[in-house]
Amino acid sequence: MSDLKTLLMSIDAIIFDMDGTIVNTEPLHAQAAVVVLKELGIEIDLEACLDQYYGMTDTAVFKLTCPTLSDKDIELAIAKKNIHLLSLFKKLSPTDKNQYITPGLFEFLKYLKNENKQMAVVSASEDIIVKATLQCFDIQPFIDLQMGRNQTQLTKPHPEPYLEGMRRLNTNALKTLIFEDSPTGIQSALASGAQVIRITGFAHSEKILHSHEIKNFIF
Repeated sequence: MSDLKTLLMSIDAIIFDMDGTIVNTEPLHAQAAVVVLKELGIEIDLEACLDQYYGMTDTAVFKLTCPTLSDKDIELAIAKKNIHLLSLFKKLSPTDKNQYITPGLFEFLKYLKNENKQMAVVSASEDIIVKATLQCFDIQPFIDLQMGRNQTQLTKPHPEPYLEGMRRLNTNALKTLIFEDSPTGIQSALASGAQVIRITGFAHSEKILHSHEIKNFIF
């Protein structure tokens, strides 16, 4: 982490992906989606095959698992899935929450805050889920900007979400460091021109996606 501290000296803004990077909420997303898929007559254990859907948006997952659904039906299915996910969040105890948080996260966020760094979360989840997740895991107080996929026309792996995040933070790629975990997220982050570090603690693959990788945020 000493090398990371050195890197941060030239950085004004840190942008985090959310699911799989700062919180391992993908299993909860899968649980919620399974309920909706079952209502549609589709039996699939998404938790057992997270590798297959690693880094995909809800829209992409529903299109793959329910190819006959219209775009409107998929939007409705995602809305229902989000309702179930919010319900799961409310049932989590403090102990439950700890197991989903990337080790060292809060110590790292406090360090960044003390160094007067701007912090943002840019996620491919819907805005309502980004807000609820950050609130549920008590991350929101540290974050200056939060963006879900509703905030831009294009989503990851396109760089637009990260470029828009930089614009809103009034900074540029040379002064920005992005933390990501998934293939689509890494592609988006690298295409933005910013410096990128992959978090591998909850990764669904041992394959090296980027030359700069660390397991977690522990100093």
